[in-house]
Amino acid sequence: MRIKRWLIGTGVALTVLAVAATVLYLFGGMQPPSAEARAAYAAEVAANRQPAVEARFVIPIPGCVCHSDDPVLQVQHAVLRMNECGRCHTRG
Repeated sequence: MRIKRWLIGTGVALTVLAVAATVLYLFGGMQPPSAEARAAYAAEVAANRQPAVEARFVIPIPGCVCHSDDPVLQVQHAVLRMNECGRCHTRG
């Protein structure tokens, strides 16, 4: 009886972790860029040098940031989800 409860508890915990990982993969993304980067991008948009970025539902993942110094890339990457990161981050 004790082993059965342990197996059920372990199965439930693994299922919850798998669902959480899937949700983060589908909807998780980088943390929002700094206020300075957003302001620099807004200036570029106002000057018609860059297109406005459409807002998307993205769950910010702590520690996930754009490592570029370019505010354009930072703002454009802020709306990408984890499953779309392969555009820039490819292995090999």
